[in-house]
Amino acid sequence: MFKLPKLSKQERAWVLYDIANSAFILTVITVLFPILFEINFMDTHVTDGVLKYIMVGGEEVLNPAYKTLWDDGSRIFKYLTGSIALVIALFSPIMGAWSNYAGNKKKFFKISLAVGIIGGIGIAIPGLDWLLLLVLFTISSFGYNISIVLYDAFLVDVTEEERFDTVSANGYAWGYIGSLVPFFIGIIPYALVTFEILDQGLEHISISFAFIVAVAWWFYYSLPLLRDVEQKYSIEKTDGEFRKSLTRLRKTFKDIRSYRMIFLFLIAYLLFIDVVNTVIRLATNIGGDLGVGSATMLGVIVMVQVIAFPSALIYSKMVKIFGGKAMLYYGMFVYAIGVYLVYLINVDTTYLMWVVGAIIGTAQGGIQSLSRSFFAKMVPFEKANDFFGFYSVFGRFGGILSPFIIASFQVSLGINTAVLLLLIPLGVAAIVLAFVKEGRVALVE
Repeated sequence: MFKLPKLSKQERAWVLYDIANSAFILTVITVLFPILFEINFMDTHVTDGVLKYIMVGGEEVLNPAYKTLWDDGSRIFKYLTGSIALVIALFSPIMGAWSNYAGNKKKFFKISLAVGIIGGIGIAIPGLDWLLLLVLFTISSFGYNISIVLYDAFLVDVTEEERFDTVSANGYAWGYIGSLVPFFIGIIPYALVTFEILDQGLEHISISFAFIVAVAWWFYYSLPLLRDVEQKYSIEKTDGEFRKSLTRLRKTFKDIRSYRMIFLFLIAYLLFIDVVNTVIRLATNIGGDLGVGSATMLGVIVMVQVIAFPSALIYSKMVKIFGGKAMLYYGMFVYAIGVYLVYLINVDTTYLMWVVGAIIGTAQGGIQSLSRSFFAKMVPFEKANDFFGFYSVFGRFGGILSPFIIASFQVSLGINTAVLLLLIPLGVAAIVLAFVKEGRVALVE
């Protein structure tokens, strides 16, 4: 289906995995799982004594008790999102170090892919209790995220350094546009239920159908990578690999601190990608808190995917003109504008969500792809798996801070102000990045 011109066989297989896993991110994580969780959570906790609407002075209004329950479910999901990121962050460097041994990267990729897909099938089972649903979602997210750690590290195996920006950008770009195909196929039954063309009782079934489509797409477009991509840079296999991996992991951490530019970049990356990841994973959840309708949020998310496709490719061209560092600053500036616009959204200004989506779409894929290639150009190739393990650590930690900030302050300050606090990590990231030099770095003794 996807021709992907001007890419080698290995590059094409690598890019296709972005098309594969992006379906899971869009359909499951970004759009429908937050909705499904809220449905199951409210179905479990709402009784006849806690109706959604009550009569006050002859007028039907939202029941405060219902709103409190909704807020509780929303915070639980935000805390879960941060907690999953924490677990992945702690496990990723171990997996990165262990996968350096010959043959391990492909083997671990297969295992993590299987775990993610099995968990994805699990959450598609209709009628699950909200707690079991969260457990299966955590399993699926774990498999997905570990596969991404290994996938990122495969970049150095499939192409040459001068093509890192181009190939990385193609991955994100085609991932964004490619994910729309299974999304549109899967979302049709849910849309028919939402617009009451189909019976409301089919809501769970319609979401399950979308999940199955996304997981099947994920598996199918993973096959080229499984078939055509092999580990090029590796360490010879030996006894006691796991123990030796932990020893090397400690050494790599010391190396990262010695590679001053790499360490500084990772700090900046942690802070700005934290905001990026939060926008991706909590967009639907935050939209609901702000009173933005489900139909509007679906439209905004689709628009972001469409805009992100050419924008990611343009980013890779602009890097050659302005440099990677300048384009990273541009991406952070765009996100800062987006955060401020979210702060302005209320029940009367929900149209601003379209503006937020439009501007975020210009930077989302670009800042992700550029971060990956920017880092790949800095690290020693022979230690790429180790360093990408830590890259993933910082990337996964960059998905903990913002959800916890929003969940912790949305009650006391309101959701708008809680989101505005995301300007803090963006500002600190901009300061730290100022001290980072581009390109391959030397060890600082």
